Amino acid sequence: MSKPTIIDISKATGFSKSTISKALSDSKEISKKTKSIIVKYAKKINYKPNFYASHLRKSIVKNVAIIIPDILNYYFAKVLKGAQQEFFNRGYDLMCFFNEESVSKEKKILEKLKNGSIAGLMISPAKNPFSKKISKQLIEIQDYKIPIVMFDRIVGDFKCDKVFIDDFQSSFNIVKHLVSKGKRKIALVSPIHDTLIGKQRYDGYKEGLKVEKIDYDDDLYIPLNSGNTIQSEITKLASSKKIDSIICIEQHITVAIHSLLLNLNFNIPKDIAIVGFTDGPLFEYTKPSITSVNQHGEYIGKLSAKILIDRIENNNDLDFVEERVPTSLTIRKST
Repeated sequence: MSKPTIIDISKATGFSKSTISKALSDSKEISKKTKSIIVKYAKKINYKPNFYASHLRKSIVKNVAIIIPDILNYYFAKVLKGAQQEFFNRGYDLMCFFNEESVSKEKKILEKLKNGSIAGLMISPAKNPFSKKISKQLIEIQDYKIPIVMFDRIVGDFKCDKVFIDDFQSSFNIVKHLVSKGKRKIALVSPIHDTLIGKQRYDGYKEGLKVEKIDYDDDLYIPLNSGNTIQSEITKLASSKKIDSIICIEQHITVAIHSLLLNLNFNIPKDIAIVGFTDGPLFEYTKPSITSVNQHGEYIGKLSAKILIDRIENNNDLDFVEERVPTSLTIRKST
């Protein structure tokens, strides 16, 4: 069902679009009786005014919004920095929201934004399984002619511009690097196994093992769920010498495993090497420093912002773009 418009109200009540617009704006030019008829019917069909469109006609909308999972995550902080720089340079004000990995919170944010005066939206969805209700709200935002750029965490069947890293190739390259260092008992720890990103990194890991002629061992794949502790599993694998290296696709768990191995008196990287995702000071200044995947967050933010601004300013109907950004491996002492 399409979104109700002023044209629908005009056809049903017989009043002109201009009269309806003024009535809904509570203009003194319109009589109370006429206002009552129009407002009553507008409520009946759940009509909601498109504030964005009216502001755009006046050329005053220079606000954009971004929704990210967590400001304390170094990668998302870098994305935010890159986006902010690009928007600021182009004269846009940026409003930032955090879904905190909650679909319900994300829904509330989207509900607020769809009738607000924003010219565009950047979003990295909460990692929970994507719900049809969220999709419905994003479509409603697009119905108001507000362009959306989805970055990092993308939803394959939702149609919009998308910017993301090559997660499959990232894990594949890590396996290749570890094998070059003489490691062949490679474990993968994934706290985001139930997301598209987690699946792609897992697939890249398996393909890397296959190419290097290493048999896949299900015991070395550790998908973490909320509330799980990694300590007992890593201790068991390390003590039994079933692993000689670990890939972890979350920053803080990587550091926790690093600390655990040192406390267990393992030598890093001689006994067990470690590679993590999301490069930054946390990995650089840990001793020994941790080899990590640089996801180029600041570039992702700038590129996403550029694509969004282009949609806003050119109001184009060109095909949506999907930008797959390659990562790089910052090699440190942990490998």
